[in-house]
Amino acid sequence: MNERERIVNRDLNLLDEAHYGGRIARAEYRARRRNVLAALRDSHGITARKALTRTVRTVEVPDSDVLPALLERPTLPSRILLALFAAGALACAVLLGLLFFTT
Repeated sequence: MNERERIVNRDLNLLDEAHYGGRIARAEYRARRRNVLAALRDSHGITARKALTRTVRTVEVPDSDVLPALLERPTLPSRILLALFAAGALACAVLLGLLFFTT
């Protein structure tokens, strides 16, 4: 970080403290902040944030292979989830049966 950026950071911190402390209004804070950042921009500093991009992975399946891809065997984790769901449903059924038949 160069000297100019340190000065701008200090000025921004002072502005933040003044705004959060209630010594300056929101509109004045924003105007003064724009001026401080404009001074940095004039000194060839980078002020814009880099936007994060999200890449989406796609799997290309030829049209003739769509049906086999949809019908292929489920993987082990999905089988475990199905077994856990079935066990939970069975446990709920048993508890409801006990609740209704023991009263």
